[in-house]
Amino acid sequence: MRRVHVSVHRRRTGGSGRRRALRPFAPAAFVLAVFAVAGAAVLDDFGVSRDEELSRTYAPRVLDYVLEGRPLPDHVSRYYGVALEMPLLLVERLLGLADSRAMYLVRHLLLHLVFLTGGLFCYLLAYRLFGNRYLALFALLLFLLHPRIYAHSFYNDRDIPFLAAFMIALYLLERALRRNTAAAFAACGVGVGVLANLRVMGIMLFAAALGLRALDLLQARGPAERRRVLAGAAAFALAAAGTLYALSPYLWLDPLAIVDAIAALNRVPATPSALFQGEPVRWPSIPPHYLPTWMAITTPPATLLLSLIGVAAAVRAAIASPRSVAANTGVRFTWLLIACLALPVATVAALRSNTYNDWRHLYFLYAPWCLLAVYGLRALLAGARRLPRLGRRLLRPGLYALVTVALAGTAVDVVRLHPLQQAYFNALVDRRTPERLRTQYQILYWGTEFRAALRYLLERVPDSTLYLDSDRRVNRGHLQRNRLILPAAARRRIVIGDEAGRTGFFITGEHVTAERFGPVLYERRIYHNTVLTVTAVDLSLVEDAAADDYRAAYRAAVAGEPLFRSDFDLYLDGGALTYVKESCRPQDTAHPFLLRITPAAAADGSAEPLDFRFGHYGVRFDGRCLIRRRLPDYPIRALQVGRWRAEAGRTPEAVIVPLAAGPQVARYRSPPAERAAGERGAPAASAAFDLYLDAAGAVLTYYKEPCAAEDVGERFFLHLFPADPEELAAQDRPHGFENLGFDWEQHGLLLDSACVALAPLPAYERGIALLRTGQFISGQDPLWKAEITDPVSAAE
Repeated sequence: MRRVHVSVHRRRTGGSGRRRALRPFAPAAFVLAVFAVAGAAVLDDFGVSRDEELSRTYAPRVLDYVLEGRPLPDHVSRYYGVALEMPLLLVERLLGLADSRAMYLVRHLLLHLVFLTGGLFCYLLAYRLFGNRYLALFALLLFLLHPRIYAHSFYNDRDIPFLAAFMIALYLLERALRRNTAAAFAACGVGVGVLANLRVMGIMLFAAALGLRALDLLQARGPAERRRVLAGAAAFALAAAGTLYALSPYLWLDPLAIVDAIAALNRVPATPSALFQGEPVRWPSIPPHYLPTWMAITTPPATLLLSLIGVAAAVRAAIASPRSVAANTGVRFTWLLIACLALPVATVAALRSNTYNDWRHLYFLYAPWCLLAVYGLRALLAGARRLPRLGRRLLRPGLYALVTVALAGTAVDVVRLHPLQQAYFNALVDRRTPERLRTQYQILYWGTEFRAALRYLLERVPDSTLYLDSDRRVNRGHLQRNRLILPAAARRRIVIGDEAGRTGFFITGEHVTAERFGPVLYERRIYHNTVLTVTAVDLSLVEDAAADDYRAAYRAAVAGEPLFRSDFDLYLDGGALTYVKESCRPQDTAHPFLLRITPAAAADGSAEPLDFRFGHYGVRFDGRCLIRRRLPDYPIRALQVGRWRAEAGRTPEAVIVPLAAGPQVARYRSPPAERAAGERGAPAASAAFDLYLDAAGAVLTYYKEPCAAEDVGERFFLHLFPADPEELAAQDRPHGFENLGFDWEQHGLLLDSACVALAPLPAYERGIALLRTGQFISGQDPLWKAEITDPVSAAE
């Protein structure tokens, strides 16, 4: 009985020991389970990002290369591997997913699980470094509760997997340094190989690990220890190189292509400019403070403050004991974390590498960042232990309370911003002034916010087909991508970018360049900034009450005298241009309108094109079409408006309005052939073009009918001699006149068989004494030239 009792007791002791061994990991398991359940619950709230389509098509093409020898997609293969995309493709095919909605939902779930796996290894590494499950839990929560990174974890299939793999590789490296065995370093090599495959930037950790091995070799005592260090380094290098080679098909053709891939990190193809501190910036002209600023204003304050304390504590410890940096494995690893955080930022800033939007390409730095923040918290707790008893009793609970409040505040931000957590900014920027933040920084860029607009419209208009449009081509792409994650029946109801004039709703993002005309049905605001708007184009699709204001706007617009009257009318009132068409058909608004303005300050008379499309600025109601576009608030010298007509070969029917003329408005449209030239007014000079001046002598108009191709050749010349030559002396014009180039592409209109062009003239204090103009073609003698000796009198 005694033996049996002892045997049973041992079994119970063993079970209790295992439970004690697993007890430190229970908090992490609970937190990760909660996040996994929450992620599955909100999975359908996130849209499809702009890079996902490219990523999804990459793995099948690599598979075609492996199985059938087809060419690789050249651009992507040099920067991204298949360590993630191939497993995602295999899951997709094993599950037999054919519907785009199922494909993207499963893909988003797996991406989020990869992110949570990175969080698990964050906890494990923090527990190894600090030996405290509460500090390790704090590291895990910091990792999971970065609002931007949390949102990206569902649809960013490049930066987030790299972040998770970087955290795993850091854990494996710390484990290898601690165990100092060839097997541990081989496992670390596999992790680093996968990391470099996901993004070639992972090669930096390969160099760091070999650097630490070199340091160990210098400190090794005796041949046996040196052989052990060399064996670990060799196992690591072979495992890393072999894993990278196996997962990177572009290396199969040329193993040395890895050198080109590393060199290409600084010349990734340029992207459209990104808004930064109120100015558009574009690679390679990215300011050195671009990344540090983005990191500072989009990271939770607790991480910022505690990581600074952690770095300061590490520096202080190194100064107190310099040898510990080289001799102590834990201290060395802390400095490795500091180097992993600081060196990539400094390198990118020095080389001005292309970092695209905010700091997402360096999200992997958040792995060491979290650990350094925990190091800072531990330094504060250690400092509290040196205080008197009363100080310890007050400071330590106070620190825990502050940390809890900080994490709770970040969690509130994650919930409050859902599902647009990627728009998170901290209090270092102005988040209170309405519409200011979106004029300083690019808030959203993935286009996932358009998912909410589609969901709203499907619920509001449950039966009919939805004809949608947006203000930019890239936004139409966002709509097309987010349509893919909708149910099949909903996808069939949506038509985007309709060309037949049937647009029913208009959807805009954050960077709206002009005021949209139409009732706002849905609006999403973040920090008092509008980032998504849905307006109605066809008012019959909304309630009658929503259209009342626009019927009133129509009545106000047509109360005055039109600038131009035809089968459509143009009105200018209150700084806005209004197009009105009675008995409006879809084809009346299916083609774009021409709108060009000449600012009064444009000395060269250059005209600026403005968008005046019905789909962007129009509404349709009671059988009418109304387009209303607010003009810029700076003084305008001249205005050109036209309608492109499909039946005339996209030739515009146009009106030219020289606003400087005041009440005398010159109107031009294609005149009937039998109309006498005198009905258009006496020309100031007659040549290949008739020349007209407005009443103020501020706008010169060229007119020719009929018009041939050579009549609108390369350039016109226009020489202005001011009545007071001293005005030119101040402008350094040595020839005694101001030479204004006049380009047909910028200033001209083709009106059926006639050519019309508009040249605003600069204002001189004492007027113009002589105006000389003509036309060259290919540098030959002038086709014609004319002089007007008294432009003001000629105009009168």
